[in-house]
Amino acid sequence: MYLSKSYRFIRRGLHQKAFLTNVLKSRKLHGGGSAYAALEQLRDIAVTPEQPELYHDAVKIYNPAYSLEQPAFVAFPKNVEDIKRCLKIADKTNTPVAVKSGGHCFAGYSTTDSDGFVISLKNLNQVHVQESTVTVQAGACWGDVYSALDDTDYVAVGGCVPAVGIGGYILGGGYSMLSRAYGGLACDKALSFTMVKADGSNVVRASAKENEDLFWALKGGGGGNFGVMVDVTLEVSPRPKQFIWTRLIYNTTDQSEQGLRVVGKNLHNFPKELNLDMALHGYFGKKTLTLDAVYSDVHEDAVQSSLESLHPPVETQPQVFTSFLQFSTEYSKRHGFVHQEVEPIYVKGVMIQSLPPSLAKYFAHVEIPPECLLEFVHMGGDIARHSVTSTAFPLRTAQYSYYTYGRFHNPAQREEVLKFATTTYNAVRESGCALGSYVNYMDRHLKNWGKNFYGVNYPRLCEIKDKWNPLGHGSLHFQQEVGSSWEP
Repeated sequence: MYLSKSYRFIRRGLHQKAFLTNVLKSRKLHGGGSAYAALEQLRDIAVTPEQPELYHDAVKIYNPAYSLEQPAFVAFPKNVEDIKRCLKIADKTNTPVAVKSGGHCFAGYSTTDSDGFVISLKNLNQVHVQESTVTVQAGACWGDVYSALDDTDYVAVGGCVPAVGIGGYILGGGYSMLSRAYGGLACDKALSFTMVKADGSNVVRASAKENEDLFWALKGGGGGNFGVMVDVTLEVSPRPKQFIWTRLIYNTTDQSEQGLRVVGKNLHNFPKELNLDMALHGYFGKKTLTLDAVYSDVHEDAVQSSLESLHPPVETQPQVFTSFLQFSTEYSKRHGFVHQEVEPIYVKGVMIQSLPPSLAKYFAHVEIPPECLLEFVHMGGDIARHSVTSTAFPLRTAQYSYYTYGRFHNPAQREEVLKFATTTYNAVRESGCALGSYVNYMDRHLKNWGKNFYGVNYPRLCEIKDKWNPLGHGSLHFQQEVGSSWEP
């Protein structure tokens, strides 16, 4: 379940640092098992607990709720042949593996425990720009892509957090603040993928003309399901001269309800050139609704009337950026604690296709714990231009991706966060406007997760999964992989 066995040690009073020290000492003294056999064949690219400083950095993941359940070692492939070797040895020694691109999986699936090892793609981080396409290795992050494109006439549809890795993000669909106006999800811009098969036997290429079934599945079918992605070639879009960010603020409960009602009323009338993300939080000491309007100089005239219709009590001075890298770096900081690798977190969400008055009232009046933030990320626009079955990503009719983001430092806070996140999730589901959940916000507490993540596409995904990485074969598996019968 959500609490790892190492986290239960903390609950019994053993300090995290002391526990980790004991784990490292134990592993130095007691090597053995299949993971040790795998390590003996991968030492040239492995970082082990015998290298404490290197190991500490190697095992770091975004969500520390899972950081104490640490792998026997971390392998750092330098090339495709190294990836193949890792998978073959894992298969031969019957050792579980996890793959890490950026390490931002909320449910902790980019790490594993001491029975297995992690394949970190950190060294495969090249970005190659060629005319109107960019080929990106799976170990790169979106900041690398934006940096490579900053001096060109193009922009890529990608994550708003530069530190997020390419691999998991794009394999889960990848919505972006550019999605509405620039062609849809990041996976919709994918022209081809290169992947190492899960058993390490060979490298395959997937595109609209080659391994079409795999190409379809990799566009939204979730990371870690089919093999190890090596790189993806993306179509990029002509970039505007300026990216503009305006914040609208509603400071009271009544104002927040008014703001949410107006958004809900005009949701289907907003021009696709306007990205309007919303957040409700209690950690400023009062109920505050913020609307972050993002658009470009090319589209500025098209969005002004929509912003005026929202009647914000407070409208900040627009911030203007000429660099998309600089813009995304600043934008990712907008909620303070959200993108820091410093505390355990829990995320639970669902896509919604409307925002009715009843839901606006609920969100405006619900008591939000100081540890929590309610986020609404704008969907729609060009995302809905693609059919539900055109890719593995099924939630094309969603207008917002809603989720609760909660942080906790102790068991009492954790229970409060889980209870609140589940309560709000249930309220949205019962409102009648909910669809499924976003696979990139994977949740180990989600019931019927296969249908929730993949909807009508799940049966086809299971067939493709059985072809490329069948259950019970090889070492690349996890609890919520496609086809698994695991339930929380």
